[in-house]
This record gives sequence, structure tokens and C-alpha cells, in this order.
Amino acid sequence: MAYGIRTGGLILVLAALAFYGVRALRAPGLSAAAPIRTPLGLVRGTHESGLTVYRGIPYAAPPIGNLRWRPPLPTSWTGTLEANQFKPACVQVGGALPGSPAETMSEDCLGLNIWTPARQDGEKLAVMVFLYGGHFTNGSSSTRLYWGDGLARKGVVVVTFNYRLGVLGWLAHPELTAESPRHVSGNYAILDCVAALTWVKNNIAAFGGDPDNVTVFGQSAGAYLASELMASPLAKGLFARVIGMSGADMGTAGAPDDMPLKAQAEASGAAFAQSIGATSLASLRALSAKTLMARGSASEIPGLNLPNIEGFVLPRDVNSTLSTDAQTANVDLMVGIDAQEGATMVGAPMEANKYTRQVRERFGGLADRFLTSFPGRSDREALASAARLATADVAWRTFTWARIHSRAGNGRRTYGYVFSRVPPWPPFATLHAAGHGAELPYVFGFPPRLAFFAVTWPWRAWRDFQLTGEMQTYWTNFAKTGDPNGNGLPTWPAFGQGDALLDFSDSTRPGVLPEPAGTALIEAHWQEYRANALAERSPR
Repeated sequence: MAYGIRTGGLILVLAALAFYGVRALRAPGLSAAAPIRTPLGLVRGTHESGLTVYRGIPYAAPPIGNLRWRPPLPTSWTGTLEANQFKPACVQVGGALPGSPAETMSEDCLGLNIWTPARQDGEKLAVMVFLYGGHFTNGSSSTRLYWGDGLARKGVVVVTFNYRLGVLGWLAHPELTAESPRHVSGNYAILDCVAALTWVKNNIAAFGGDPDNVTVFGQSAGAYLASELMASPLAKGLFARVIGMSGADMGTAGAPDDMPLKAQAEASGAAFAQSIGATSLASLRALSAKTLMARGSASEIPGLNLPNIEGFVLPRDVNSTLSTDAQTANVDLMVGIDAQEGATMVGAPMEANKYTRQVRERFGGLADRFLTSFPGRSDREALASAARLATADVAWRTFTWARIHSRAGNGRRTYGYVFSRVPPWPPFATLHAAGHGAELPYVFGFPPRLAFFAVTWPWRAWRDFQLTGEMQTYWTNFAKTGDPNGNGLPTWPAFGQGDALLDFSDSTRPGVLPEPAGTALIEAHWQEYRANALAERSPR
């Protein structure tokens, strides 16, 4: 059991974030902007409250038919593209945020959206490209929470985009490998990210953005993707900075339920095909996307919906790559977590016996040490320990990323934070915890709305307004210069100065690493796993 972003308990917090309103395809009462010329053709957006917004620009050809489970192909258009409607969400089970109003879904989903404050030709504003979370199986760039209007008003161009999900985004299979010129399969979601970032590099100047000053920022699974992009040779040179919120792919290749090796991923894909009665790649492609996603999401085959080390997109695991090749990660990095990540990631009830068994299965010889620090002698204690252990797992992944980067010796900057302000709405206020996703409304400047009952939870204290302004300024300062600091803001020290953190709480102040005992144990677990894996692979 992985007490991290990939746990089933993530559904709880995503259901909470369903409060973020209804997806709007076209906002009423807005004026059309004059068309602008891009390298791909003319495109027209809309003027909206001082910004120009472009929705649903295709960055790749639809991955349908025989293009399913292939790398994304370039696309263009004729005439003027009316960019006033989001692309459908990529096919998934449930909604982009479970419990939220249903979104239109399609395999024809590879579109991006742009919010720009640029007013004249030739502006070179910093660009922020967002990667949504959702367990690699859910998410959408059209979700209201992720709109870029709040950040764009701080003087940056904001881009969001869709990437393929679940088995449509990650399936590896021997027949897919055989048909690939690179002899690889899987990782289509990462290839989508590379295609979108390449589109930004080639086209964003037409929207007032600086193609040489791009920041990738992602939360949850989006943070995992950001770390994978730092390690992928295909993404080198496509961005200058990274912001990772709550997670990173810091495990070791071949670990159970973490990042499978190519052969493991192919075996999982073949087992999945067999489980649904698909005897060939042609029969897999003949199945509907809805059927594939439903069966893939329900499957318990390990590694099915995860990236794999296939030698092309990801030559090695992220941890090893960033630890040994400083130039691969030649970017500025800012990362952080919520103080009680696991409070909204682990669902109740939790059975003590099941919890203890899962800890022993995962941590083997170290299990007794884990159960001493994270005991489960009763159901209630097991639930609390599982939540703390989930927080420790996210903290280990996120701040291991920061430590590796700060020690790379390439002269690039590293910053870390912890978000401990408890938002004034459920489930955070109910649990009295800054759980997974708590910082998102502050970063994007959009407090939640429960549209079904016309109820809103606005900011209830001056501190919430203040904190939103601070975080948006830190985030955009970092995107502009690689340094989040600025006039009027509390000083944010570099992470390399003794793992220094900034704590976003009832005040903005120096912070401490959450769950230090747990993160130390998880580090010991991974050191033991790597040593055993190395011994098994060594010639005898």
C-alpha cells in the first residue's frame, strides 16, 4: 500500500474540491478579440475583465482510431480558429473532480487554454503552464478551480491543457512496443505534456509570452509529472522553472506499485488485455474508450496506470536521473506540501488489522519500526497513523526532490514551503487539518462554490484574502525571475540553507519539515529497497 498521492483515499479530497463550481464552456457577455496570427494560423479569443482568453486550442491531433496509444502528432487549422470553447475533458471514470457536475468527455481532448494580460505585440511575459492532479486517472484543464485569470492579473501568461488519462494515457503492451519505431510503449500522458510544452515554445510569443521563460507547475499527480519532465530528455529546454505541489516521483524503478520497468509494465498491460477478453491490439483499439477506462480504473493489476522506465521518455527512474545528472534538471525549483496531507487522503473507516497487515507487506523488515512510530492498535489509532504516514510519504517524495536539486551544484535555485492554513470549508475545517489540495484555492484565487445549493464558502477572514495575495505574488515572482521574494513579502530563504521552509499559516513565517521521523523511516525503506534491487541485478 502506498500512503501517498496514489492512494484510493485521494477520492475524498477530490470530492471535497467538487465544490469548485460548474464548468463553463463559453462565458456570456464577453467581447470577441481581434484575431492574432500564430505559426499555425489565425486564432481569436475573447476579452474578459482585462485579459484575453483562448479556450480549446488543439496542440495535437486527436488520438483516436489507430492513433490511440501513439505519441501525439502535430496539428493545425485553416481559416480563423474561434478559441472560445474548452475542449472536452479526456475520457475518465466519474468527473474531473469526483462529485462535480459532469463534463463532456472525448478522446478528442488534446487542447490547451491561455489567459494573457498582454496588450501589445512583442511583450515577453513569463509563462506558467499548469499540470492538474487526479491520480493519473482523472482531471481536466477546464475545471473552474484551475482557470488562470487570477494569476494572469499578476502579469504572467497562464496555460492549462489536457493530457490522456488512465489506460488511454499509460498502457504499455508487447504489441504496442512491437509497432513503435522506438520499441517502447506507455507514457503517452508524458508525451502529451512534451507536445503541449513544445507547442508553447513555438507559439506562445504570439500571445505575449516569453518562450524562454516558462514555468511548469503542477499539483498531486501534476507534481509527479513535473518531476518526470525534469528527468525526461524529451523535455529538456522546454521550461526554465518548476513548481511542484504535493508530490514527486522519487521511488525506484521496479518497485511494486511505484514505477514499473518496461517489462513489468508490458506484462501488466498484457494481463489487463487478457482480463477484458482482448486478444490483440486491434481488438483493444476496437473497444470504446468508455469501456477501457471503466475496466482500467477498476483493475487492481499493479503498475497499469503508471509511467514506466522504457528507455526513451524515461531512461531511468527520476530519483536516479536527477541525482546523477545535474544538467538534466537545469531549472529553478520550488516545492511544498500541505501540513496534514494525509488527513484528506485516507478514508474512514480504517481496520486496525488491515492497516497492520498492509504496513508489514509494504515495509518488510522495517515494519516494526514503522508500527512503533505509526501504531495501529485500534481502528481509530490506525486511521490517525495511516493519515500521518500518508503525510510522511508525500513529504519524503517532495523534499527528497528538493534536496537532490539543491545539492546538484548547477547554480539553480531551490525553495520549499509547507501550507498549514486550514481553509474555512469542509472537509478541511471539519477535520481541522490542512489536507491534500488545501492550498489550491489560494494559489488560483478562487474560493469554492457549492453550485447545487447556491451556497458559497467565501474567504471568512482577512488572513485568507492576504494569504491569497501573498501566494499568488510569490508564485508569479518565481515564474518571472526564479526568486519568489519581493518587496513587502516575508523573506523566503533558499531551501539549501538547512532545509529551510516558508510556512503559509495564520501568518507567513519560517516552517519545519512535517513528520520528520516518518520521512526518515521512508528514506531507510527506499535505501534498503535499492540495495536489495542492486544485489539482485548484479551478476553472480
